[in-house]
Amino acid sequence: MQRILLGTTQEIVSYPRLSPDGLVTGVPSSVTARRVPTVYEDGVDEYQAVTVDALSTTLSAVALEGDESLTLAGSVTVVAGRRYLVTDANTLRKIEVTPTNSGSVSTLYLSEPLPCDVANGSAVNGIACPVALTTNQTSEPGAGYVLFRGTVGGKVYEWDESFRVVRRITSIALTVGELTTAFPIVRQLASSTDTTLEEAIVAVWRQEMVPLLAARKVLDEDILTDDVMAPMHAAAVVRHLARMWPAAPTDFVMRLSEDYDRQKEITMARIDLAIRSQEVETPSPLEPGNETRIVRRVTR
Repeated sequence: MQRILLGTTQEIVSYPRLSPDGLVTGVPSSVTARRVPTVYEDGVDEYQAVTVDALSTTLSAVALEGDESLTLAGSVTVVAGRRYLVTDANTLRKIEVTPTNSGSVSTLYLSEPLPCDVANGSAVNGIACPVALTTNQTSEPGAGYVLFRGTVGGKVYEWDESFRVVRRITSIALTVGELTTAFPIVRQLASSTDTTLEEAIVAVWRQEMVPLLAARKVLDEDILTDDVMAPMHAAAVVRHLARMWPAAPTDFVMRLSEDYDRQKEITMARIDLAIRSQEVETPSPLEPGNETRIVRRVTR
């Protein structure tokens, strides 16, 4: 679920989901959207036109299964993390790819290796359907969704995209430097597609830290002091990477799991420190005449 900061006009970016497995089978056209916000009801029943990502180019070289880049016929503007559709010129097989580079590029560096060969001249198209929410539609925190309607391959499809308006976009306190200092072994465990370890840090936060907080009825946007979570987050990342490493000895993975369990126990015991206000009331030093005076001190 996408998070939108309270009172802003951030975009909701959606992709057509045309089958139970969510695969896109073509480039959408004639897309409209009906925005259903959290509290603002004006125009809820009106569908408005959506401009689909207009990227359209072809490959200028064959790409083989396992390749981690695509060579394009000329420079085009792409957005890192956005999904694009590749249609093989020979088999017409459709593959979604996600680049790790942004801007005007002639090569797409992929977040995942290609699952199959792709012929020279294969089409590469944009399929993203972005919709900007108004400040009125994000004026109060809570859940909402956008309904989409579009044509793909001559058929009309409908799908929806959920979002949540939050008071704060959670920052991830754990840095690559802190992770490698605490666990130097992570450099050996890093995958060939995530040499910086940044993807692992974000993935573990979303897949492990956020659900764990939710089980304790804590929303991640309620975390005010991010560094309280960092030691447990680091232990979770190195455990995750070790589990994904085929050569990792069983006892090594078990030791990392035990370390993570200890860090989790410590962190959950002090989780209130992460969500409490940054200002606390502390009595002044006891001196004659000020026994009842209270001062407010900032702890961070």
